[in-house]
Amino acid sequence: MSREEEIPPHIRQQILRLQQLQQTLEIVLSERQKIEAELVEINNAIEEIGKTTEDSIIYKLVGRIMIKSNKETLKNELMEKKEIMETRAKVLEKQEERTRAQLTTLQKDLQKALSEAGISISS
Repeated sequence: MSREEEIPPHIRQQILRLQQLQQTLEIVLSERQKIEAELVEINNAIEEIGKTTEDSIIYKLVGRIMIKSNKETLKNELMEKKEIMETRAKVLEKQEERTRAQLTTLQKDLQKALSEAGISISS
């Protein structure tokens, strides 16, 4: 009998769900990392704009070209983008917490089910 045949279908379903949750967590962590990096860039840009004088010429990237921009307009755009990114980061943080909690619960349930079925998992 193969090892897979020894595992009851409901436990196999739990294992699949555990793998899906692990993949979801990886995706959430990756997205959160990207957003945090973008927030650092936005904060640096806001800081640099703050160092400029009112008569400074400022450009912004639009696609692959640079366009002359107004200091206040650009700062407002960056502040708005920062707010959106912070909101997305909070949403992802909550999703990460939920996913971690689900993973922990499922791991405990799976260990219990495996133990009750007399199946040992070797690493």
